[in-house]
Amino acid sequence: MSAYYSTFLHSHALFWFVTIVLFALTVIFIGSGKAKAGKILQMTLRLFYLLVGGTGLFLIIIKQFYWLTVVKGLLAFWLIFVMEFISNRMAKGTLDGKGKVIFWVQFVIALILVLYVGYSSSGTLG
Repeated sequence: MSAYYSTFLHSHALFWFVTIVLFALTVIFIGSGKAKAGKILQMTLRLFYLLVGGTGLFLIIIKQFYWLTVVKGLLAFWLIFVMEFISNRMAKGTLDGKGKVIFWVQFVIALILVLYVGYSSSGTLG
């Protein structure tokens, strides 16, 4: 099973990159009033959530549920939840005021933590 580790690792990293780009584009399109394009991007983004989750689950299994990979998985789940929440609320027009600040701060914190744990020298991904 560990023979496939590199394949899943690189696929997982690529899917995360595409997911972050799609999220940024979704937010930009929805924020600029292009609802139809935003909805298409939002549905594509949901597909990439599944791809990220699937490859991440395989990485956790390959690493035999090493505690740090499980922690990264939980952090990534939190990040995906926040991304979905922000895009949904923006599409509905209900993301404003204090909630807007709270969720954008959560997004930044979760993204930093996921990247830190994922690329730290602790051997999680290496």
